[in-house]
Amino acid sequence: MSSRLLRGLAAVAVMTAATFTAASTAGAAPATLAGSTSSVIGSAAQLSPDVARTVKGTDADARQRALTAYWTSDRMKAAKPDTEIPSVKAALAKRDRAQDQSTNATQPQGPSGSVAPVAPAVTPKASGSTGDSSGVGTQAYYPNYPVGHPTARTAGKVFFTLNGGNYVCSGTIVNTEGRSSVWTAAHCLTGGGVFASNWVFVPNYNNGAAPYGQWSAIQLWSTTAFYYNNNDFANDVGSAVIGRVNGWRICDYLGGQGIGWNFAIGQYVYAFGYPQASPFNGQLLTAENGPTYNGGGGTIYMVNYMTGGSSGGGWLMQFDGNWGYLNGHNDFKYTNLPQYMYSPYYGNQVANLYNTVRNISA
Repeated sequence: MSSRLLRGLAAVAVMTAATFTAASTAGAAPATLAGSTSSVIGSAAQLSPDVARTVKGTDADARQRALTAYWTSDRMKAAKPDTEIPSVKAALAKRDRAQDQSTNATQPQGPSGSVAPVAPAVTPKASGSTGDSSGVGTQAYYPNYPVGHPTARTAGKVFFTLNGGNYVCSGTIVNTEGRSSVWTAAHCLTGGGVFASNWVFVPNYNNGAAPYGQWSAIQLWSTTAFYYNNNDFANDVGSAVIGRVNGWRICDYLGGQGIGWNFAIGQYVYAFGYPQASPFNGQLLTAENGPTYNGGGGTIYMVNYMTGGSSGGGWLMQFDGNWGYLNGHNDFKYTNLPQYMYSPYYGNQVANLYNTVRNISA
C-alpha cells in the first residue's frame, strides 16, 4: 500500500416548494425552464412515480421528506457508479474506440474569469462518524478530514434515478449569488435526452452517514451540447439548484468553493470525489493532486486513479487546504489509461452555465 494513501492534506427565479410536489413521469422530456438557451438547458427536478406517491402534505418540506425516506443508507450504498448508466457506458465505449482527442489542442476561449469561495454564514452543526482509510491500493489517498472541514462539507455524494436505476456521482457546492448551486458532471444530471429524478446531494458523506442531511435539487441544468449528445465530454458540465433545508440555503449553511474558467492549462489542482467502482467502495472522500495537461478536443487530464462514482467531484486550483477554485472535475477515462482522469476544459461553456444559474435561489 502506498504511503501516500494515508497522507492528509496540510433567479433568475425563486422556486416555491409547491411547484415541485407533483412529479411528471420519469423519463419524460423536460419542461425547459426560463433561462434555457442554445447553450444551456434546465428542467424542474422531478420525482420518480414511486417516490411521488409517498409525498404527504403540501408544506415546504413534503418533497424533502419523501426523498429522505427513499434514500436510505442501504439504498445509497447499493446505488451503482455512474459508469454503469447505459448512456455513459455507450459514450465511453465509443470514446475508447476513437481515442483521437489529441489532434485538436485545447486552449482558452476568451478572457479568464473567476468567483471567489465563500465561508458559511454560520458554524454548521453536524453529527457524523470517522472512516476507515485502509484497503485501497492505488495512488489515490484519503485526506481523512474531520467532519465539518470546509473541503469535506462542500464536497459530497450525488444520488439520482435515471432510466429506472439508482446511481451515484460526486459534486461540489459552488459560491453563487443565489447561494444554491452544486456543480457536477452533466452525465450525473441527464442521459439519453432526459433529466434524472430523485436527485439529492449529501455533503460530507461518510460511511453511510449524512452529517448535514440530504439536500434535494429543485432544478437541474446541463449544457445543451451534452444534453443532446452524450458523447460530447468536452461539454459534460452541469449544475443543480438545491432547495432549502430548515430554511437554510446550502451555501449559506456550509459555504461554497470558488470557480474559474479560461485559465491556462497546467494548473496544479486537488481532485476530490467518492469513487465507488473497484478497488474503492464509495464510502469515504478520496483525493488526488497534481498538474493538469492538455487532453485535446476541449479536455484536460491529470494523474488520478479514482474510478466510477467520483464523476463530478471537483478539481480545485489555488487550493489553500480549505478553499479553492473549481477548474475541472472527474469526468471520464480511457480503459487502457486508468492512471489518467479527464475533465472538460473549463472555458466558455462553464462561464455560460455559471452565469445562467448564479442568480437562481432556493
